[in-house]
Amino acid sequence: MILTRISIRVICIVVLSFLSLVTHAQIFPQITKEDVVKELEKRNLDVDEVEQALLEEGIDINTLDVENITSEDRLTIQRVILEMTAKAKEDEKQKEDEASEEESDDDLDDTEAIINEEVDSLEAILLLEEQEEEIPEVTIYGQELFRRNIIKVLDKNDEINAPDSYVLGPGDKLVLSIWGRVSVEREYVIRPDGYINVDNNNGNTRIFLKGLTLGDARDKIKKTLQRQYSFNEGQFNLALNFSRTVKVSVLGEVIKLGVKVLPAFNSPFNALAAAGGTTDIGSLRKILLQKNSGDLVVLDVYELLKDPSSRNRYYLEDNDLIIVPASQNIITLEGAVKRPLKYELIDGEGIKELLEYAGGFAENAYKKKIQVRRFIDDDQKIIDIDWRDYSGNSKNFPLLNGDFVIVEAIDSEPTNFVEVIGEVKKEGIIERSAGMRVSDAVLKAGLTENSSTNLVYLTRTNDDGTISYEKLYLNEILSDKSVSQNIFLKNKDKIEIWSKERFIDNAEITVSGSVRSEGKFPFDASRSIRLRDAILLAGGLRRDASDIAIIHRNDPLNPQSKSYKTVDNLEEILSSPDNEYNYIMEPFDSLVVESKDVFIEESFVRIEGAVNRPGSYQYGEGITIRDLMILAGGFRLAASTNNIEVSRVIMINNEPTKSVVANLEMNRDFDVLSKGAIDGSYKLEPYDNISVRYNKDFELQKRVFLKGEVEVPGPYAVWKSNLRISDVIERAGGLTEEAFPAGATLIRMEEEVGPIVIKLDEIMTNPNSEFNFIVKNGDEIFIPKISEFVTIKGATRVREVVSEDAIEVGNEIRVPFHKNKDALFYINEFAGGLDEKADKKKILVRYANGEIKRPKNGLFVKKYPKVLQGSTITVGYKTEEQEEQEKKTDVDWTQLLGDSVSQAMSILTLILLISRLDD
Repeated sequence: MILTRISIRVICIVVLSFLSLVTHAQIFPQITKEDVVKELEKRNLDVDEVEQALLEEGIDINTLDVENITSEDRLTIQRVILEMTAKAKEDEKQKEDEASEEESDDDLDDTEAIINEEVDSLEAILLLEEQEEEIPEVTIYGQELFRRNIIKVLDKNDEINAPDSYVLGPGDKLVLSIWGRVSVEREYVIRPDGYINVDNNNGNTRIFLKGLTLGDARDKIKKTLQRQYSFNEGQFNLALNFSRTVKVSVLGEVIKLGVKVLPAFNSPFNALAAAGGTTDIGSLRKILLQKNSGDLVVLDVYELLKDPSSRNRYYLEDNDLIIVPASQNIITLEGAVKRPLKYELIDGEGIKELLEYAGGFAENAYKKKIQVRRFIDDDQKIIDIDWRDYSGNSKNFPLLNGDFVIVEAIDSEPTNFVEVIGEVKKEGIIERSAGMRVSDAVLKAGLTENSSTNLVYLTRTNDDGTISYEKLYLNEILSDKSVSQNIFLKNKDKIEIWSKERFIDNAEITVSGSVRSEGKFPFDASRSIRLRDAILLAGGLRRDASDIAIIHRNDPLNPQSKSYKTVDNLEEILSSPDNEYNYIMEPFDSLVVESKDVFIEESFVRIEGAVNRPGSYQYGEGITIRDLMILAGGFRLAASTNNIEVSRVIMINNEPTKSVVANLEMNRDFDVLSKGAIDGSYKLEPYDNISVRYNKDFELQKRVFLKGEVEVPGPYAVWKSNLRISDVIERAGGLTEEAFPAGATLIRMEEEVGPIVIKLDEIMTNPNSEFNFIVKNGDEIFIPKISEFVTIKGATRVREVVSEDAIEVGNEIRVPFHKNKDALFYINEFAGGLDEKADKKKILVRYANGEIKRPKNGLFVKKYPKVLQGSTITVGYKTEEQEEQEKKTDVDWTQLLGDSVSQAMSILTLILLISRLDD
């Protein structure tokens, strides 16, 4: 439906109706004709039909008074529109369903045409069958042949050697081969009358083959041709080259019923595979093959599983019928068997056949009790079977339909063992044979050189689960196996043989300090290692070793107990081993040889102030102030060499310390010029502190750096106090023609102040400007070139109005400068306006000189900053908290009245938009 015009009156109705539905509305956006047309087309609503439906309800939309509309009229209009919208959707769905059914009917017609085809239709039929539902899981033994594609349909292109039992019929192609003195190879196709014409020297000979097996046909043709050709027994062959196709009907409990067109060398089992196999209740043991001749053959899948060659006993003919009846005797087998599953048994079969089909017992099967759960007289009974009653004889336990057979597993642990652990060659469990004694088990486990054979314990588990111990003297048992202690062992007896080390404390001694090789050494059980020996074990004394050593005597079992032995005559002990202080080292002793340096207190001298390497330096015998100055890298340039202070602490035994100070004068060659210096030198003592002060009037020249658009950029000396920015610019020859003074920046290095906002354009016109700062040492002043652009970035809709190639990271674009325009002008004019996530309070303008301006609140509207040349406009995003709050409190007019009228108002408002067409 196409609308040409919408009257002005309808627009007024819409506006008034919407204002009556929405509270706190202060601004109503414009609704266009295109909005209404788009919504009507989207809803597939006909205006005339809507007006007619409302008139039937007593409502004339053309005379409707929106301002005084009743609540009943509102509900009526809403109900009518909802019903018409739902009906339109239902009609559309019905059309789609009808179209789908037509396509389905076409597919069925095509399928029937395919089935009527002969040989060339076979592949298409198989393809259609493959597209059906998923093959169900195997639930009964034998179904896997069909559901796991173990038996497949043999195609005419498959290289199959037809068996001799294959029955020939019209359409079969045979290949005749003779080799020897003559070579003959011919093909024959059995005609509809069942004959082939075989060439010979006397013309053609008709041979009737229909209904013969391939083996019988070979013999018949061979006898006929032996009269014409000379060949030996192994020089003749007749083979099937191409099989005819037959139509076989598969009915009953199969997954895919119907007529199957197959090459004739397929067996009935292949035909079942083409039908998807049997259903979950279909029989696998009593499948009926009704031959076209009237003969009835019973097929057994289990027979095929035991002897795959049995399939060659069955063949297919045109119009054969395969019927799969429901199974009659399903037995469930679980537990310790090789193939727990459901099985179908036939008459005369019982527990023996069931276990045979299941592959027999598992290795852990408990055969004394096979449990059968059976439903008898509306009750469930349990029957226990002892396999020994049936194994090895002709007896068999019959099973009934629904029987549940469980073969339990042996879960008991072995008991016919003894265990030998500990210090033996092969510890673990050993089979306990009849009459086994202690010596037999020990010798079987094997003793080692470290085995303790004095006393061992045998742990025995009593019948009531308690433990008892037997003391055994193993050395006596092994020397005379007839002793009474060599007792007979019982099941689960455990013998533990300990190591000889178990009864010895693993002690050691430690040597550390001023020896060449510190470390731990094993304790000598013979107690022949003395103090002198311990030092020699550690490589002897180092050069710094003193004559003092301390033995720390410890007991790890009693950490609170400790004693010391101090010797102060190591030199005598080392030269005379018989010295009485050459103590015997006890277990866990720790010998520490003290260094001479331990008894010398470290001393230092310190220098600070105007030297290149101030700090503390180790005191050295005879060190002078000249030596220390050289160690400290000499004077700094600003050093005051005529005021060097040396402070010294005076230490006298048992008296309070005193500090004295000396002031020295030195030259740059480190010679002492003060009185009392000997040969220009001054000797230092431990802990002296030297202070080299700075010359308070020393100062290097200061510089500022001009960069950018000045006539002569570069560093400029600060030649006077109170030097200002304008003075430096003037000395540099002024600004160039391309200079952009409004974008000039100042970076102050002194005291790490950083960037400072300046207004160079104001400074150049008014040297008294407050921005004409006094320059400091290291100041960097940069004057850029004139910038013709303004940069916009942040939360804008720029990607809707500008190509991706012109947009940089962060939605950044550069646009021409327009004089006397504010930030919002640039955002709307060049960046597509504000993004829905933009925060108007975060619209910032950064001028080229670093100054930042923010929006200000006016009387009625917000005032946005003016934009100057080279400015950057940044639009910030709302926080997640802001967005969440606005969703709760604000009316989003853009969303309500954005893309379509259905998003602009309720269904009632939509109806009020609809008006009669003006003529």
